[in-house]
Amino acid sequence: MPSTKARPVAVLGLLAALGACEGKPAAPPRAPAAVSTTAPAPAAPATSAAMARPLTFDQSDEAAKVALRLPAEIASHPALHALLYDRETADLKTFAAKAQADRKASDGKFPWRPYTRQGQWFLAADAAPLVALRALWFEDTGGAHPNHGAASLIWDSAAKRDIQPSALFRPEADMSVLDKAICDAVAQAKTHREGATPLNAMFSCPKWNQTVLVPTPSTSPGKIGGLAVLIDPYVVGPYAEGDYEIVVPVSAFQALLAPAYASAFGGAPRSPGNPDGTLSVRMDLK
Repeated sequence: MPSTKARPVAVLGLLAALGACEGKPAAPPRAPAAVSTTAPAPAAPATSAAMARPLTFDQSDEAAKVALRLPAEIASHPALHALLYDRETADLKTFAAKAQADRKASDGKFPWRPYTRQGQWFLAADAAPLVALRALWFEDTGGAHPNHGAASLIWDSAAKRDIQPSALFRPEADMSVLDKAICDAVAQAKTHREGATPLNAMFSCPKWNQTVLVPTPSTSPGKIGGLAVLIDPYVVGPYAEGDYEIVVPVSAFQALLAPAYASAFGGAPRSPGNPDGTLSVRMDLK
């Protein structure tokens, strides 16, 4: 799972995972092909259906269970679909292979509890030339508690490649402006969350590039109205406090945007998010 995080992901980039995871009888000899005096017909181009990737992936054995879910809307962007599916399934297979190796290494010394890794992606925004996806991931390798987090992927549909969130901003932009907007929003969300730990030396405000940034839909059709800032557990509070998702309107960072992408932004966020910063999406791998 791809990710913009410096934490295990995903991301998702999520994020690289911890590492995953007959011969057929020879065909009878064929008669030599007849020699043709005519030029061979050019190969038919591969159809989009032939190259299409699935929207789901599941693999389960005695060592691990892994799963992936992609949004149906991604089929409208075949190159993005292929990149994300191939990258995510490769990570899941590596994870499953690592689980199999760990199981063998345990040598039956204790009952084996299968590892689990799951990831689900959601369409966040589609405002040419940008397409934004976000993900939730869950992982259990038998530790004190499972781990989970968020990831994002920002796709430039004109260049047909994914870009880093930093590409949205001018190289010389004063990013402390965005840092302050994030910090203020987190502090405000904490006032609405029961038992939340105030920001302090241990749990301080993260920099913008220590979070997962996701473009969000605008009140103006076809535009991006702001950034959802996804913050994993342990960053601004103890694990029990959970994740945070806060929304920063484009008006707070409009001047920071790179010219190549500034036209994709406008209006205001269609949703301001939950007052207590709880996530606006939930994983459902049924």
